[in-house]
Amino acid sequence: MFNMDGDNPARILIIDDDIDLLMLLERRLKQEGFEVETAASLQEAQEIVPYFLPQIILLDINVNGDDGRVLCYELKNDPKLVPVKVMMMSGFDISQGRAILFGADELVSKPLNMEYILLRIGEFLKQVKEIE
Repeated sequence: MFNMDGDNPARILIIDDDIDLLMLLERRLKQEGFEVETAASLQEAQEIVPYFLPQIILLDINVNGDDGRVLCYELKNDPKLVPVKVMMMSGFDISQGRAILFGADELVSKPLNMEYILLRIGEFLKQVKEIE
């Protein structure tokens, strides 16, 4: 179980147009003790972010034909979200360097390795806690 501080679970936003993957990730992350919100479009994500204020975002690079890297750039430069960690996901062979240009903290390939995702989330939470 991961918690940021006592009773306040870390907040994770998952953005992907693959509803099955979205539900799978949501269920698993909630089992691990996270507070989770999901969005199936970039527009929906933009509506959720201001009130949810996620600490970690799992973001697909291609969401219904929209470029998730642009949203990543916007989120990483939003002063209300500092320090947010963004893990970009892709089913395509995308250069890690290109994702980092948009501010991504990590790029993972689909199909996802859930144990690796959880490991990286744990590392991200340590980094976020140090900055806060």
